[in-house]
Amino acid sequence: MKVKNSLIFYTKSWEGMVLKKPVVILAVVGIVIVLTVGMYAFVRATLNYFHEEGIEAADIDGGYGNDIPQDYSDVDGISDGDNEGKDVSKHGSSGEEKPEYADPYLKMIKESKRINILCLGIAQYSLADVMIVASLDPESNSLDLISIPRDTYFYRPGFETAPEKKINASFYGKTLAERAQSSMNSVRDLLRIPVHHFVKIEYKGVEEIIDALGGVEVNIPFDMDYDDPLDDLHIHFKKGKRTLNGEEAVKFLRFRQNNDNTHSDGDIGRIKRQQDLIKTAMNKALGLQLFKLIDIAKEYIKTSMTADDMLAYAMELSQMDMDNVKTYVLPGEARYLNGASYYIHDEQVTKDLIMEIYK
Repeated sequence: MKVKNSLIFYTKSWEGMVLKKPVVILAVVGIVIVLTVGMYAFVRATLNYFHEEGIEAADIDGGYGNDIPQDYSDVDGISDGDNEGKDVSKHGSSGEEKPEYADPYLKMIKESKRINILCLGIAQYSLADVMIVASLDPESNSLDLISIPRDTYFYRPGFETAPEKKINASFYGKTLAERAQSSMNSVRDLLRIPVHHFVKIEYKGVEEIIDALGGVEVNIPFDMDYDDPLDDLHIHFKKGKRTLNGEEAVKFLRFRQNNDNTHSDGDIGRIKRQQDLIKTAMNKALGLQLFKLIDIAKEYIKTSMTADDMLAYAMELSQMDMDNVKTYVLPGEARYLNGASYYIHDEQVTKDLIMEIYK
């Protein structure tokens, strides 16, 4: 009798456990969902802090954007003949508009799923000191970084002084949205690709992000000694490998030449150092949870991207192999125009580079 009662007790207990198990699982799932939704809402609200209203994608709209013929006739070493045929307009010689996709290059660009993001590093006086186009390919999960020398010659009607004819001067306007739109449109016309988004980061933000990463290790290729009392900039590094903190990293990024004019490799040498440091910092950041850097960065970064855009691209980057991150420099060379130094980009080689990236 006791055995029978025991069996009945265990049977009822087991039935209770079987009945309770789905309830427990549902409760756990419910808690997870609530926490996930809450975290998602918190992250979206935080990311919205970075968003700047009033900035639109600089699309090519069936053509190449607002083509402005670049006059290189006064550039030392470039004749009028060298400039012939370089203006690739969306209009034919008769003035009639070409059918959309008539150009294979345009067809390739328009049909691509790539997202191009213009990234600007802002120094003092609101000058664009660093200009990089980050081209993200979601299909191959790869990232191509195209550095544009800040002294690149880019003429805009109405801006006639020597400094205004440099690409970094296109960061111009009464508001951040106006300055961003101007830069995006100019880079679109320079590279002949759409620029979908804009990101501005102040150097102070770079300092704090590098510090949060615990510094970055770089190889300093030579002794660096430069002083600019007016800008309160003093750069003194010895050759060799060392880990730089945030303040030192910004100095390393800004170095162009020594006080005695040695190692005066200008923008090109500086861009190579920038690219090396960026890849090192990205590698460390991807090893952490990217969202840990958000609270630090929000004071110094503004972007046209929405919270949903940022979340989607962050997911892409978090899964990216650093071997799929490639760096390039806008093809061209330094030349003089009316006594002023510019970087003159090679339009045909630039087009070849874009085709290689997009293929």
